[in-house]
Amino acid sequence: MKKKRKYVIDEAGEKYPFSRGVLVKSLMKVGLCIDDAYQIADKIAKSFKDEITLSELSDRVYKELKKRFGKEIGRKYKNYIKNKEILVEEDDGRTSVPFSKGILANSIRSAGLEPSEAFQIARSVEKALRLAGKQTVKRSDIRKFVERILTERYGKEMAARYIVWRKIKNFKKPIIILISGATGVGKSKLAAELATIFDINRMVSTDAVREVMRKMISRELVPSIHVSSYEAGKVIYKFGSMPKKEKIIYGFLDQSEKVLTGVQAVVGRAIKENVSLIVEGIHLIPGALTDGSEAKKAHLIPILITTLDEEIHKSRFKTREKISQRTSKKYLKNFKSIRLIQDYLYSVAKENNIPIIDNIDFDQARQRAIEVITDKLLEEVEIK
Repeated sequence: MKKKRKYVIDEAGEKYPFSRGVLVKSLMKVGLCIDDAYQIADKIAKSFKDEITLSELSDRVYKELKKRFGKEIGRKYKNYIKNKEILVEEDDGRTSVPFSKGILANSIRSAGLEPSEAFQIARSVEKALRLAGKQTVKRSDIRKFVERILTERYGKEMAARYIVWRKIKNFKKPIIILISGATGVGKSKLAAELATIFDINRMVSTDAVREVMRKMISRELVPSIHVSSYEAGKVIYKFGSMPKKEKIIYGFLDQSEKVLTGVQAVVGRAIKENVSLIVEGIHLIPGALTDGSEAKKAHLIPILITTLDEEIHKSRFKTREKISQRTSKKYLKNFKSIRLIQDYLYSVAKENNIPIIDNIDFDQARQRAIEVITDKLLEEVEIK
């Protein structure tokens, strides 16, 4: 008669076949001889009929060790289960790296979860792997595990968001995230956060592109790129007696037109190399790059970030002053011009159906950006 198999149930509800051999190896790691290890493993195997949870299995082993060999051996076993290294293998089996809760939690955040929620799931995965006696695990198995937990706790939509970023290496086209917004709304901070969460290594600021152009093109030839975006209207004399507000916008547009030439070159290079990229900057007029040939060769995802509350917007310049060499005086002096440019960008984004994120609370803005980006990819990429 064939012996009935027993199973261990992890925290996500998945069943693993109970392995006496795995348990014996764990017991020998804490100092038991092979005979004692087999005796303990046999006793634990006989203590349950068909199924047992991972936590209950661990408790039973601990109690049995404590009873037969004392508290010290029991604690050694618990510490071993808690701290032993687990290697994560690539699916081809060629390379492996140590399992990291932090790295896993960061990847889970791409689904749109708060950091604390993502870390809680990562911790559950680690606990399940340790209690199951796993010494190596395939990366694809971890993804399936996380997908199942996300589906059970948050639904299929959240799980799909996670999976789309795990499939990024198989995308035929690179991802180009374009973050536009007026001065001081939090573009750079958001870009840096998204680069970390989505593991995108290449990031460019349109201000950096403008700085390079300043070194190459004289002030006499193109005066608008040699001043701030909100001051460009003052140096373009062809506008003549145009009203001040219009002059500010047209000066800004003149500068943006010049800078976008350089940005297009950067985006074009990323597409040619099939490398994902985040571009942030005030010069990214909503819709400016999404209608060209680049749109067919990459997953272009434009976002406009704003700060509609004027007092919060003002306070950002004072906060930035504390952590950089840029003083707030110049920005606050030109605050009306900055707000005018924001209003213009807002109206253009509305006309072009570009997602608009109001950055009043940064955590919420970041979560909204993750949702927008991932949902856009889900529309364009078939997930198998």
